[in-house]
Formats: sequence, C-alpha cells, structure tokens
Amino acid sequence: MHEVHWGLLVAAYLFLAGAGAGALFISGCLVLSNKVQVPHHLNTAKISAIVGTLLLMLGTGMIVFDLTTFQYGIANIDVVKFFRFYRLFMTIEPSSMMSIGTWLLTLAIIFSSLFCLSFRAKADQPSYSRPFAAINVIFAVCIASYTALLIGDINHNLVWSNSILVVIFLMSALSCGAAVVLIIKTRLKIADVNHTFAKSDSALLALEVLTVCVFAYSIYNISIFNGMDNLLSLSSTAGAIWWVGAILIGLIMPLLLNFTSIISKTAVSHSKEYLLAVLILMGAFCLRYSVLLAGQYY
Repeated sequence: MHEVHWGLLVAAYLFLAGAGAGALFISGCLVLSNKVQVPHHLNTAKISAIVGTLLLMLGTGMIVFDLTTFQYGIANIDVVKFFRFYRLFMTIEPSSMMSIGTWLLTLAIIFSSLFCLSFRAKADQPSYSRPFAAINVIFAVCIASYTALLIGDINHNLVWSNSILVVIFLMSALSCGAAVVLIIKTRLKIADVNHTFAKSDSALLALEVLTVCVFAYSIYNISIFNGMDNLLSLSSTAGAIWWVGAILIGLIMPLLLNFTSIISKTAVSHSKEYLLAVLILMGAFCLRYSVLLAGQYY
C-alpha cells in the first residue's frame, strides 16, 4: 500500500485553481476583444469573472483545509492551531513554490474581484474593465501554469518533474474554463448556432489528447528505465483514474460529442451542453488526481 500525502484536497485545489483561472482567462479575452459590446457576451464575461473568482477562493480554501494544523485545530477544538493558517498569507518565502503560489493566488483573487466590480460600468463604457481584464488574463496564465510547477518543485519525482505537465495543466485549465463558460451560456439560454464552441473546444481537446499521450509514453519509458511497473498502468488506481477518468471521460467522450454536433449541423440541446461541460470538468479533476497519485507510487 502506497502512502498518499497529497490526496483529494490537493487535487481539488489544483482543479479549482485551474478552472477558475480558465474562466477568468476567457472572461478577460471577451473584454479585450471588445466582444462585450454584444449584450450576451457581456453577460457571459460578467458571470464568468464572478464564477472564476469564486473558484479561486474555493481552491485557496482547499490549501487551508489540507494544513495539518488546521485539521488538528478542528479535531481538538484548538483555536490557536485553527487560526495558524493565516501565517501562510503573512510570510513570503521566495525559495518556496507553495509560498509563491499562495501569494500569486491572493493577488489573483484581489485583482479578479476588482475585475468583477469593474463590470458595474455601463455596457457602453467597456474601457473601465479593460486594464483589469488584461491583468486577469496574465494572472490566469500564471495560475494555470503554477499548479504544475508546484508539484514539479519536488526534486527528482519521476512523474511530477515532467516538463510537459505545465503544458497539460495549462490546456486543461483553459478547457475547464471553457466548460464553466459553456454552463453559464447554457443557463443564459445562449444558442451556439454556428457550433463555434464545439469547433474551438474540439481543437483544444485534440491538442490535450496529443500532449497527454506524449506524457503517458514518457512515463512508460521512465518506468521501464528505472526497473519498475508502469506508473500509469491501467491495473493501478492512478492508471485507472488516468485512462478511464481523464482520457476516456474527460477527453474522448467530449470530443465525440463535439464531432457529432459539428457533423450533424443541428442545434445542440441544453442537456447535451451540460453533459459535455460536466464530462470535461470530471476529466480535468481525474487528470490532476491521477498525476498526484502516480507521483507517490514509488
């Protein structure tokens, strides 16, 4: 039995931070491209910014929940230990990726909140939100990439130190953001008559498939070179979550749904759009959880 130090809470943190960053990235791009001149794009950008900010806050909460002192404080009703988590936000340690990430998330939440407030300006005054949109796009890319750099900071880990993880996590974050925006657009009853989302999402998912295949192949070769079983073997828990959850459910099935929509040239039902978004989000969580588990398997 392998001892797992980084489990569901850390996976939830990586997933929520990535999804929030992706939603903020798309919201910022809608503003910067002036698409917010169209009312339904403005509504989508507003709600995406709010949801993205909330997801970043939830992700930060997962870091706090995972702290041993916080859990001890709850279990033993120890107020001192319970509130010790604030030190995480009061200390800057440049050599610690966790410290850098905590401050990166804190700043991202501050600027994304300002971005949300900027939407109080009228639709004919989009310039009020453009500077915050640009800042949020930059922060979104940094947050999405940082989640891979955080685990890659562990020296000599055969799985986490793989450089392509940065690309995979970045693309997965964008894909998650697109799924969040799709849910919002579906709730707003915005029809995608030209299948614009399906086409762009298919391209992104296809790139993800390519990168995850390269990653899986590299892990296979690394495992053989080090004389151990494939760390992403389907027979292991991490491998099963990777191949079934991340690849089949999170990438292949959404790709097929998008392709059938594009080929049939028919309007996509709302239930199908919800299903597509949920599959992508489930797959993104499984991707991060399986990578975390595989890195703790030796």
